[in-house]
Amino acid sequence: MTRREFALGAAAAMQAPATRFRKGISSLIFPSAMPVEDYFAAARDAGFEGVEIPLGQTIPIDAAPDRLARIAEAAAKAKSTVISLWMSQPLSANPLNSPDPALRAKGVETLKRGVDICRALNCDALLVVPGRLGSGGHLNIGYEDTWNRVTASLREAIPHAAQRKVAITPENVWNKFLVSPLEMRSFVDQFHSPYLQTHFDVGNIMQYGFPQDWIATLGPRIRRVHLKDYKLSARAEQGRFVPLLEGDVDWKAVMAAFVKAGYQGWMSPEYDYDANDPGQIRRISAAVDRIFALA
Repeated sequence: MTRREFALGAAAAMQAPATRFRKGISSLIFPSAMPVEDYFAAARDAGFEGVEIPLGQTIPIDAAPDRLARIAEAAAKAKSTVISLWMSQPLSANPLNSPDPALRAKGVETLKRGVDICRALNCDALLVVPGRLGSGGHLNIGYEDTWNRVTASLREAIPHAAQRKVAITPENVWNKFLVSPLEMRSFVDQFHSPYLQTHFDVGNIMQYGFPQDWIATLGPRIRRVHLKDYKLSARAEQGRFVPLLEGDVDWKAVMAAFVKAGYQGWMSPEYDYDANDPGQIRRISAAVDRIFALA
């Protein structure tokens, strides 16, 4: 092998992770006063190909068609993508696990509206929080009731999502529901649909599991990925989220698990804007590059 052939091979190897994983960013990283239309160029400037955006406060659930058209145009102009929308806030008033059938019905219609907004923004994934059992030490709705009601609600929404070619993706969050990889797998599999998959959050799992284990169990059911790091406590209290590569996530094992599972898609850091840290987004971008290089 000549020196030139070796150099070309090394360059190709360095670029390989970029073809397997796509680099996104959550819009939480931007100032709250920044117009949505400006997200895409700012993300591109920092090395990200696409942006995740919340429905509700950032994009109203009743946003007019011309407003959505302007957002889609801004993304296209920046050669960017709306990776996914998430709608925990719009569903909080009409939860899918509510004991009130009328509220559940409104929740399903809200979910369908979110699917329609995705389609208008050329987005094919809608993140949902599938149901909260309670708050603090207070239980509001039982686990089994939540499972049954959310399942029934999603069965109503999935045909609409399939028609629009938008996947509904429940995420593993601290809602005390779907707290093991076996449960999440069973929950997804009962629908037998490519339009109900998961949005997997690496950091969220660390408080009660191991991300590489979840990835191995969920496999092809993972449609989107959030990247966060988490520092576990040496004592009994809860740990804390920390910058990427500064916590206890075993990133080498996590990336190996994604490769073995055949995941090829978006991975997006989810960190809040820090007005006192002007270099924040570029530092996150560099950390993602280092994580991708571990694959």
